[in-house]
Amino acid sequence: MPKRRFTILLADDSEHDRLFIRRALDQSSLLTVVWEACDGEETIAYLEGRAAFADRNKYPLPDVLILDLKMPRVTGHDVLRWLQAQSSCKPIIIVLSGSSLPEDIAQSLAHGANAYHKKSVLKEDLEAIVREIEELVVK
Repeated sequence: MPKRRFTILLADDSEHDRLFIRRALDQSSLLTVVWEACDGEETIAYLEGRAAFADRNKYPLPDVLILDLKMPRVTGHDVLRWLQAQSSCKPIIIVLSGSSLPEDIAQSLAHGANAYHKKSVLKEDLEAIVREIEELVVK
């Protein structure tokens, strides 16, 4: 197992959903949340290192982006399309959405998501997502 911790940017407009996934991530010895973004606009600003996020020592580029699709201002779909156009920012992308619509899943995967999961508050489901992320980062 690698000794370093892998960084996560958690992007979700729901404080409660961020809390549930963060609690599951906190149990991992490999993963650490470096920032929680409340919408897609803040997510892109973080990834670009724009304004308050310019200090990469304080706000490092994440190894993993956990992304909600239905966010205000800029949606998760928009963030995925933006990421596709970037050459320097290529985190592992895990979509964690309340939507189970086949078109949301297909569009997310087509735009670069590595995995798609329906949101859950069940500890077992969240632990399975964390294990999947751990497997993806150590590949």
